[in-house]
Amino acid sequence: MTDREMMAGEMREEGDTVGDYRLVRAAGEGELTQTWEAEQLSMQRSVMLEMLRPLEVEDEGVRASFLADVKAKALVSHSGVGAVYEAVANEEAVLFARERLDGESLETLQQDGEKFSPLEVVKLLGQISDTMHHLEGEGIATMGYGLRDFIVGSGQQVRLMNLAVNGVRDERVDTEAKQLLGAAFHEMIQAGQPGATRVGSLCGFMADRERAMPLTWRQIADLSEQVRAQLQGSGPIEPAIVAEAPYVVRKSMKIPAAFWALLGGVTLIVGLVILLVFTGGDKKAEVVERVEVVTPYLEIPAGEYSVGRAKVVEIRESYAMSRTEVTLAEYHTFLEFPNPRKFQHPEQPFSKKDHLPNDWKPMWAAAVKGQLWQGRVMSTDCPVVGIDWWDAYAYARWSQSRLPTLAEWVVAAHYQDPPSLTKGWGPVGDTGLDAGSGGDETGAGLVGMAGGVREWTLDPEVDPDDQLSPMKPTAVGASFLKKSKGIRSRVWFEDRSARRSDLGFRVVKAR
Repeated sequence: MTDREMMAGEMREEGDTVGDYRLVRAAGEGELTQTWEAEQLSMQRSVMLEMLRPLEVEDEGVRASFLADVKAKALVSHSGVGAVYEAVANEEAVLFARERLDGESLETLQQDGEKFSPLEVVKLLGQISDTMHHLEGEGIATMGYGLRDFIVGSGQQVRLMNLAVNGVRDERVDTEAKQLLGAAFHEMIQAGQPGATRVGSLCGFMADRERAMPLTWRQIADLSEQVRAQLQGSGPIEPAIVAEAPYVVRKSMKIPAAFWALLGGVTLIVGLVILLVFTGGDKKAEVVERVEVVTPYLEIPAGEYSVGRAKVVEIRESYAMSRTEVTLAEYHTFLEFPNPRKFQHPEQPFSKKDHLPNDWKPMWAAAVKGQLWQGRVMSTDCPVVGIDWWDAYAYARWSQSRLPTLAEWVVAAHYQDPPSLTKGWGPVGDTGLDAGSGGDETGAGLVGMAGGVREWTLDPEVDPDDQLSPMKPTAVGASFLKKSKGIRSRVWFEDRSARRSDLGFRVVKAR
């Protein structure tokens, strides 16, 4: 059957070819669209196709609205959301190809009577709320979510269907999603397991339709992480910070959030140095030794920011960014911590056995002795390099921070005026003047945003010069090896395992 015959109102069938795609199986029907499992012939990969019904293709208004929504989906850049591969719009077909998410939906799992342990629930909730918080922070409007839109894959990694649409974000969508997830997970918790009461309370809090102020996605993520840590025996750690020393060893007990006091009647006792831990069951509180890296941070308030060429970026929540890139000394402290692998990303490749940077031993030895390494004068205050995204993520999690999103990094680089010059190689606190006045320091005091080393960002991004290409891990800023466009420089890597001798990172904390 030809596409012209389709235009006469005939339905498409299995085996039909539409451009580069062969239709395999009908997967769904909408008011204006059809969904198909398909094979992309040129790439030999399985995809999902969302296409306008043949009779809707000639309607210019419907076409325009459909493609505007597709563009909104293509701009979503988070590993927890299904990617958009390609859009096609011609006289014969209007469609887009998206990633096929492998696994079972929460809807199917609930209908099948699936039960999760309390630990599994908070792991799933943590992933979902982190993704939803990202969408919220980016101001991305979405359709309403159903349990069918949350796909649980192997290793209990949960990803979301890409429901982004063109338009203004509606907070009611988030509220309804929280209520939906809270009710579903509350039903699916395995009773009688350690932590079931606490996790049930969190789910009940989310599902409460009468709450005047629902929990935010960030609060859900933080609470899920706290319970996860308690159930796994590591607990949330909040060491005291002593400003006069670069690294402070603190022995502190794990603490409950005030939230759990409200839910379970837990008494919260706060000391200046030692904090009491609530661990659940008969397990006693344990003392955990933790090294705190005291890093100077600069706060970036929430608001709308002009970031060049009339582009405006909205930041929904304030955050604090480290004034400099992470140093060799700071990273060395992380490596010295017992079992730093415990902070690794859940998707980190099994073949990756540690978080050592490339050529770490000679690099660190040269830094300690103030000698040359690869032709560069080293010190322990130089930025750590030769690390991949997995390493940067693990360090950030260990230091109770995270990697910045691209939007956060760009706003910080422009906040109170961008830097005037690009920094060369050297200690991170040095502005690294190349010539003239000024230097690689923003008006707010952030150093090395334009030069120094390129810096990893949190989420994959779409190359704006190739909007329909897959999202890729992204680094920002120029480096001592390639000044390029300074703060406007971007590098898209094929995967998160990329390493370079001029690639490092800095971190942010939520406020």
